[in-house]
Amino acid sequence: MDSFYASAEMVRDGSLREKPVIIGADPKEGRGRGVVVACNYAARKYGVRSAMPISQAWNLCHEAIYLKPDFEYYDLLSDRVMEIIRDRSTKFEQVSIDEAFVDLSNSVSSIGDAKLWIIDLKKELMEKTGLTCSVGLAESKSAAKIATDLNKPDGITIVEPDKLREFLAPLPIRTIPGVGLKTELLLTNLGLKTIGDLQRCDQQLLRSHLGKAGVWLWEVANGLELEEVREHTIKSLSTERTFGEDTSDWNTVEETIRDLSSELVERATSAHLTFKRVGIKIRFEGFETHTREMMRKSQVEPDALQRDALALLKEFMSSKKKVRLIGLKISELSFTSPNQAEITTWMEEKR
Repeated sequence: MDSFYASAEMVRDGSLREKPVIIGADPKEGRGRGVVVACNYAARKYGVRSAMPISQAWNLCHEAIYLKPDFEYYDLLSDRVMEIIRDRSTKFEQVSIDEAFVDLSNSVSSIGDAKLWIIDLKKELMEKTGLTCSVGLAESKSAAKIATDLNKPDGITIVEPDKLREFLAPLPIRTIPGVGLKTELLLTNLGLKTIGDLQRCDQQLLRSHLGKAGVWLWEVANGLELEEVREHTIKSLSTERTFGEDTSDWNTVEETIRDLSSELVERATSAHLTFKRVGIKIRFEGFETHTREMMRKSQVEPDALQRDALALLKEFMSSKKKVRLIGLKISELSFTSPNQAEITTWMEEKR
């Protein structure tokens, strides 16, 4: 889905469609704390990006419409989107609140039929939700993901089966989902800068430096990835923010943890989930990454999340290194049966 949170707000209020929209904390005329949760493409033209301090976003685009996130509404809209996609497919895999894979191999007989399927899906999504999406079609999941990201917003990118290696070859290695700066630097030191370089590389060289991950990268580059599209049970909920610039301001990091906590609380509450385990991820400059977790003996209500997350963060607050990314996760989830009358009333209010 294209800039999902911001697009959801534009669906709810059509007057926002031509304006820059920023989801996040109250900017308070440039003095606000917290970060940008999401923004639309109009705001991105000003240089605004997710996880940017809200005060910096204000300096770049004070004329934007600033809105507090409504995660219950976003989850409701996401459920509707995924329901539409799932009903049109035999193999479906949701990977986040706004992204999914579909295996069309048993549903269509040609690339032309697949393109018609995509066009019909986009039309139905627009008619029933008011949202646009970008779609990539390819023979493997990684290639489809790469294709999707190359033509946003509202785009369709089709990779013909006999053109997959040719399509991937000129792209930088960082384009492959899951390849971060550390892996990119390692491969660059080996003289590998593009996916085409990976295609021609000896598998054993990659295995010796990256283990199984190196073999997987070679398979992705050569269109040989065989990962299946399959639906799975949600085992955890997570969210993270990458700061626009590495920061040594621990007040900003704490405020970001509070924002992430609020997001997960609303998502967990709307999905009627409790949890036992809380985890944080912190990445410092130089891509030094640490994780910490806290386990409770029994299921915990979502409101306890912020306290636990801040307690886990304290271990790192004596560090002199700048922070690049902060993430939060809850797991050991349990579903609590909702009151159907309350749900019906809430949904009617949202409409």
